[in-house]
Amino acid sequence: MLPKIFFILGLLLLLVVIGGVVIGYLISAPRYTGPVSDHFDGKNFFTPGAPSPKGFREVIGWQLNHERTQPWPAFHNDQPGPAPPARVSDGSVRVTYVNHSTLLLQFDGLNVLTDPIYENRVSPFQFVGPKRNSPPGIRFDDLPTIDLLLLSHNHWDHLEIATVQKLCARDKTRIFCPLGVKAFLEQNGCQNVTEMDWQQSVVYNPSTTIHCLPAQHFSGRGLFDRNGTLWAGYLIENKAVGKLYFAGDSGYGPHFRAIGERFGPLQLALIPIGAYKPNWFMSPVHCSPAEAVQIHADVRSEQSVAIHFGTFPLADDGELEPVDDLRKALADKSILPDQFRALKPGSSLTLGPKK
Repeated sequence: MLPKIFFILGLLLLLVVIGGVVIGYLISAPRYTGPVSDHFDGKNFFTPGAPSPKGFREVIGWQLNHERTQPWPAFHNDQPGPAPPARVSDGSVRVTYVNHSTLLLQFDGLNVLTDPIYENRVSPFQFVGPKRNSPPGIRFDDLPTIDLLLLSHNHWDHLEIATVQKLCARDKTRIFCPLGVKAFLEQNGCQNVTEMDWQQSVVYNPSTTIHCLPAQHFSGRGLFDRNGTLWAGYLIENKAVGKLYFAGDSGYGPHFRAIGERFGPLQLALIPIGAYKPNWFMSPVHCSPAEAVQIHADVRSEQSVAIHFGTFPLADDGELEPVDDLRKALADKSILPDQFRALKPGSSLTLGPKK
């Protein structure tokens, strides 16, 4: 009897493993194919000189031992903010924080959205995975026509394909993405996609140029596409309002100082502050609030806005812990809190016309 039970259990375990591998294959994105470069070895992308992201063994170790320093509260159904204006053309920049790394930039008659996510979970399935703790700060239907969409990389909490598909269908949005991501977008019905490498620049219109810049991170949506596509930040250079920087998702590294030396001073920087604990696990790919303040200085930002916090419980830091630690880090550096703000979902900040 016992051998038969062991056989059945073993068969069930084998089926679970096979099922997991099949699902991992099906949700994996196409890998980039192209020439070798200083950050692509012909198969995988990497950040030169950066520590490697932790692997499967470290992930299991963290999950078995992790403990949040501040537990996340229950879901709070906050009311969304007011609908943004259709356009902003008075020489100012209007920044609206939607949630996580989703921000709406409005300037010079253009509407730009970053890493949009409106789903309830950052996961291939809507029944498991990190679940949002509050609704998006702006209703999707209240978003104005989106001209440009900036995608930093293909992780589930940054490239949420259902939201991107809605924008493509509604607005015929021009999408900028890092190398390799275009194939996945086109597989899912999105056209008008411009794929970019680090240090590449594309003229969008006579007043606006998009620069693709390095970040320190990794990529992948399944078991078979890890580091198969590039990750990046972007700088929008506009003659009317100046230079606007979206850092994407990144650990702290020397690339930030290089960006400041090349492009600074910047009128605005969108800098991540969340998912940084435990430091031993997260630091290769996510910056802490203290490091975010250093990034603010490195890129020579006149005004910074925090991103990547307070929406999904992705690490061991609490919902508001990144904001608390940001406040302390600014005080330690004698930087006024208004120079680096953490906006509430649905709220906006307007930067006056460039002097």
